Amino acid sequence: MFRSVGPLLMSALCCGLGLTSFAQTKLPSDSMRIFADYSRFRGDENTVYVELCYSFPQRGLTYVTDSAGLKAGVYLMVIVQQRDSVVYVDQWIVPHVLKDTTAIGDGVNLVGISAMALGEGDYKLKMIASDRNNLSRKDSVEMPLTVRMFRTDRMELSDVELATSIRRGQEGSPFYKNTLEVIPNVEGIFTQEQRCFLYAEAYNLLVDEKESIYFVKTGVYDAVGREIISRERPRRRLRESSVIVDNISVSQLPSGTYTLTMALLDSARNVVSSSGKKFFVYNPTLGIDSTLLSLDRSLALTEYATKEEPEMDQEFAWVIYAATEDERNQYEQLQGTESKGKFLAEFWRRRPVGLKEEYLKRVATANRDFRVLGRDGYKTDRGRVYTQYGPPDDYDRHPNETNSRPYEIWTYHSIQGGVIFVFVERQSGGDHELVHSTHRNEISDQNWQRFAITR
Repeated sequence: MFRSVGPLLMSALCCGLGLTSFAQTKLPSDSMRIFADYSRFRGDENTVYVELCYSFPQRGLTYVTDSAGLKAGVYLMVIVQQRDSVVYVDQWIVPHVLKDTTAIGDGVNLVGISAMALGEGDYKLKMIASDRNNLSRKDSVEMPLTVRMFRTDRMELSDVELATSIRRGQEGSPFYKNTLEVIPNVEGIFTQEQRCFLYAEAYNLLVDEKESIYFVKTGVYDAVGREIISRERPRRRLRESSVIVDNISVSQLPSGTYTLTMALLDSARNVVSSSGKKFFVYNPTLGIDSTLLSLDRSLALTEYATKEEPEMDQEFAWVIYAATEDERNQYEQLQGTESKGKFLAEFWRRRPVGLKEEYLKRVATANRDFRVLGRDGYKTDRGRVYTQYGPPDDYDRHPNETNSRPYEIWTYHSIQGGVIFVFVERQSGGDHELVHSTHRNEISDQNWQRFAITR
């Protein structure tokens, strides 16, 4: 199931806390999951300031009871490597305390932030999270990190940071910077009730003293690269650097993946520097209500009346796992927006009410979490399983064990009486490949451990 986005809870970062013996409380929980993103800002003359944001579901933690209520926490470790050398390591504890179980809500994420200064180069960044009260529950995320020094001979723009809110802040908050409190949206998911807040920094604004103004252009592009929001605002060159804050309403955007871009333009409106970031909108109220499709199938056609053929082709590519062989063959023979629009409307009309929204949310999550080496997440083995069967009930991750390649075991309790999927990173830095499953329609190899063991 796609994670809904609810209110964010901020945990103060605390190091060196000891564990105390408590009675463990059995609570319904999500899988232990960690999400991370980074933004790069100007540092000193030799380094770039890298801000690492992370989040994890509140329900994914194990709670213990004492006189103060329910206590949980996460051990976090950040490792930065350059080639085979470790250049940065940090670890700390994020504590979390609740009064009782009524405060454990669905869709509530704990959010935190860490920062480091790195010199120019190509790095690999890894974050490892362990449940403080159950160390067997772990998750990790790994991503490439390229650091380039900001130029000094022209205007430069930092990375754009997505946020759920930006407001005047007070020093002491972990999210405080430049007089503002910026609460990051690490997963990049926004619902129809939210606004997408943006934070960026512009540098070297006084390099060209002949020009008194510059422009900030913000654009939003849909999945096929069509610009759907564009606005341009003039700004005066008053200081050497400036904070740029903006926000966009997503209430009129249908559910889907979008790309946000921000650019600095000179007085002639030439792009001097730009930055971008992808985000996802979940907006179930736009389009036709699925409950109406069974009453009048012609209503569904209006949903595709404004879509172009590449958008329809992309949607059918996403739902390929839900289509029958006859449906796949039929779609391949279609040409033009009218025939494809009718096909897709009928395709979803034959499915259970609400499946379309649920399925496309799975695709969005797979594309975000399992993209590898430029390959769309839903096309990878983990992304395909996630899209087809939904999130597993249990994740068993083994990212860095001795004499073993990274591997994961996913367990689904409600499918065929209980099934597992085993994924192994058979090539270093590559994708996790499906090597074994107990699902009757999937690959089966009881000797799958040979793919994980290294000599």
